[in-house]
Amino acid sequence: MKRIFKYILTFVVITLLVVLAARQLNKNKTIMESNAEIANQKLTIFPVSVVSPKTETLSQNFTISGEFEPMHQLNFVSETSGRVTSLKVENGDNVKKGQVIAILDNEQIRIDLKLAEANWEKAKADLEKYTVLAEGNAITKQQLEDIKIAEISAESRVQTLKRQLRVSTIVSPISGTINALKLEVGSYLAPGTPIADIIDVNSLKMQVSLMDHQVVRLKEGQKISIKPDLYADTPIEGFVSFIAPKADGSGKYLVEIEFKNSAKTPLKAGMTGVADFEFDGERSAFLLPVKCIAGSIQDPYIFVVSGDTVKSCQIQVGAVYGDKIEVLSGLQPTDVVVETGLSNLTNGSRIEIIQ
Repeated sequence: MKRIFKYILTFVVITLLVVLAARQLNKNKTIMESNAEIANQKLTIFPVSVVSPKTETLSQNFTISGEFEPMHQLNFVSETSGRVTSLKVENGDNVKKGQVIAILDNEQIRIDLKLAEANWEKAKADLEKYTVLAEGNAITKQQLEDIKIAEISAESRVQTLKRQLRVSTIVSPISGTINALKLEVGSYLAPGTPIADIIDVNSLKMQVSLMDHQVVRLKEGQKISIKPDLYADTPIEGFVSFIAPKADGSGKYLVEIEFKNSAKTPLKAGMTGVADFEFDGERSAFLLPVKCIAGSIQDPYIFVVSGDTVKSCQIQVGAVYGDKIEVLSGLQPTDVVVETGLSNLTNGSRIEIIQ
């Protein structure tokens, strides 16, 4: 009996110890989870600095950098086949429209043309004779029609060979400078074979992309001052030759400015410069520091403070003025915008504003 009592007492003690240990472990777990939640809350509070947008008065004038391109450029290819027997130009040569560039072997064409011309003369003589016979009802109408078709076919053959003879002499279709000549004496051309790039730099153009509020003030023919980087102290007068009727994927409009290439300040395609757009008057603009912009200039958004959190707002931007950018829409004058510390933010992130 004493032994049974001893076992029962031992079991009760062990059970009590297990229960106490379980309670302590559960209490420790609760404390650890609470501490983890507090730590997590601390980690998700991001320090940021903020700024308020400002309305500033800006000049209507602006400058745009761009690259010079030739007004006329042709990737010249062959329209016939043959072997080059004579080459009349070299890289860098200036050519006029219609000037001979190369001559292809045309001996067989000349032989065929001589025979074709003889056949045509015979066909014309036959047609004249058969026409007289038809008037006297000596031949049928069908025979006369066959002779007419034969004469037309002979003439067509002559004209075809004359054209082949003509295009065997390759001439420049535009005036300009030979660039990247791809021919050599003895090389064989097929239709579509590249011959040369011909570039006319007597007139150049500068292509720029403008925002809608900039392009609406331009007109074709409007004079624009251009300062080449090579001759920064010698501005060139150009004029607006083209304004795109539709914006590109980034919401900007292509504008082309044409100008004469002066012999005193010669320029080449690929050089760069700055176009000065000058207008009368001033205008007000809503500006933010550029570093407030998240995303890209093509798809910009900002983080606006809302209590102790932030919300992301899509905006439309305009031109950049130094370290500031114009905001066209999506921002209110009373908004407070995150300026620094936005790299880790998402919509709804908790923040702490620091000075």
